[in-house]
Formats: sequence, structure tokens, C-alpha cells
Amino acid sequence: MHYSPGSIDETRAPGTPRLAVVTGAASGIGLATAAELLARGADVVGVDVHHRPTELAARDPGWVAGDVSDAGTWDAVRTECGARGGADCLVACAGTIVVAPFLQTEPDEWVRLFDVNVVGVVRGMQALLPSMVERRSGAVAVVCSVNSLVAEELMSAYSTSKAALLHAVRSAAIEHAGHGVRINAVCPGIIDTPLLRRHMESLDDPAAAYAAAEARSPIGRLLQADEVAQALCFLVDGAASGLAGASLTVDGGLIATYDFNSQAPG
Repeated sequence: MHYSPGSIDETRAPGTPRLAVVTGAASGIGLATAAELLARGADVVGVDVHHRPTELAARDPGWVAGDVSDAGTWDAVRTECGARGGADCLVACAGTIVVAPFLQTEPDEWVRLFDVNVVGVVRGMQALLPSMVERRSGAVAVVCSVNSLVAEELMSAYSTSKAALLHAVRSAAIEHAGHGVRINAVCPGIIDTPLLRRHMESLDDPAAAYAAAEARSPIGRLLQADEVAQALCFLVDGAASGLAGASLTVDGGLIATYDFNSQAPG
């Protein structure tokens, strides 16, 4: 693909990033976010361990197939972005999860969760922030989790990694707010994504697990990936100019009440 600034800018909605890097772009929230940014007229470079999905083929975004925890992946991202005039936005959606009791979560699993969920995002910010700081303009939005804010049984390593990630977002935000770069987070609840569906299919009664997950939500349903994508796109849009170090909870009211039941199935 030959990058043409004119062809992108002519259709780009006001406030929309010119070039956005979206990690985890092959499925779920990352795919929904990449598709929404493309629809708004942004150019996108997707990053994922998987190849570009067919849903994005028509818009032909840039693509880097690689693990976000690998420094080489970010070298490739910088090269791709450099050929397109440099990124002014990072949306970090890539992540992994382990569901297991605390005593049965192996140290290697803790390390892997931190490598992807924390270090992978830190590598992305350290790769792309310098050029944003130099231009004194840019935005970063990071997918954390409601587990950044509350603990949940069987999710000790995941919750700890996401809590650390939220603190990394806040730390980076306060250091770079004065440089014209806005860094914020979204904390989703239970989102109906392929990853969730695969997890539920591994359970003894997937239908019951899905129904229980819906019952946990005050709005009576699971949120969809595009609902989180809208929040992420807002954070990197010019309309969110007053936000820095913020965390938007997108969970249908899941943790807004003390009746939140972390022991419910699902």
C-alpha cells in the first residue's frame, strides 16, 4: 500500500487521528476499533500475532504480524509508521488472560501476562511517544479492565497485570500531558468477544455460563466490542482534549454497585 496523505485527509472526520496504531487488531475490541477508525477516515497500522482479518481487507490498512512483548515487533511498527508520515495515535488493545486459582497459577503464567499486558503496552508507548512529544501532539488509549479496579476470584494474575497497566497509563499521562500528548485508559467489563466465547465453550455448560454472565450485568446483557471501540475512539479524538490519565469504565454498570458478585458463574 502506498500511503497518500491527501486521500486520507479528505475523508477524515474532524478530530480523528491521521495515523493510528492499533494492537490486537485481528479480533475483538482491537478489530472493532481499527474498523471504526478506518470508517472515520484515519489511516491505521494494525498489530497482532495473527494476520490481517478479512473484515479489514477492503480498507487495506498497514499490518505488522508480531507479539507486542517482542521489541522486534515495535521496530517493524516504527518502520511502517515512518513510511506513512509517523503515527499520532496508539490504541493498545492486545492482551492475554489466565483463569486459574491463585495457588495454581504458575510463575511462568504471571510472567507471560505481565510481558503482554504491561510490557507490551510500555514498549508501544516508548516506541511511538517520542515522535508525538517532538510534534507536541498525539493521543494514546489503552484497554485495561474493570479488573484494574477490583479483584476477582480465579483472576489473580490477570487482575494484577491490569492494575499495573492502569498505573503505567497514569504515570505516562502525567509525565507527557504538558507535551501535548493525551494518555488515557478504558476499563471494560465482560465483553462479548471471540476470546470470551472460546473460554465459555471450554466450560461444562457454555449456555449457562453465558446466561450467568448476562445476569451479572445491571443492563441485562453483555456489551459488544464496538461499544468499547466507541469509547476508545472518543479518547483519541480531539473532543477528549480535557482528559489525561483518565480511566473510562465501560461495563454496563457491573462494578458500580456493591451487589457486584465476582463469584457468579461465568
